[in-house]
Amino acid sequence: MKKVGIAGVGGIGSNVSLHLVRSGIKCFKIVDFDEIIETNLNRQFYFRDQIGQRKVDKLEENLKRINPDLMIEKEIKLLTSENIVETFADCDIIIEGFDKADCKSFLIDRFCKSGKIVISACGVAGMDADAVKVKKVSDSVFIVGDFKTDIRNKKLFSHKVSAAASLMAGIALKKMGFTDEK
Repeated sequence: MKKVGIAGVGGIGSNVSLHLVRSGIKCFKIVDFDEIIETNLNRQFYFRDQIGQRKVDKLEENLKRINPDLMIEKEIKLLTSENIVETFADCDIIIEGFDKADCKSFLIDRFCKSGKIVISACGVAGMDADAVKVKKVSDSVFIVGDFKTDIRNKKLFSHKVSAAASLMAGIALKKMGFTDEK
């Protein structure tokens, strides 16, 4: 069974996880250090009564409400360029859900030649969900977004984050051998 690693379980990571679970994926490693805050609720798969609690704990709980048979390994830690390879060594697919460009870069850099599938996001801020596209960097690296809007300059909206997360989940499903054929 293939394991999907989620590096950061905010807007992208929590929503990609949601889509993958609803599509039948059952094995995950979720890693984040953060707690849920009120401003997360407009685009992340969390609820008001979960504010102040760890994202990895609540994401596991929320996903298991969909499918209680999931196998979820979780770690509460800040991912760095020094610990990321070891953290996701047992994962086949890695979903990047970081906010900061330098973190996105070190994840792609560390895994681009590893044989693992890496699916990253770039440019999910703002309103223009129609601009979200998939860029295939190599056979194992994909980037989803509009490649220009930054959270430093534009607000984050659920519909655009969800659009990117949906495309990212679709790439993961295809790489895991899912098809839409009956």
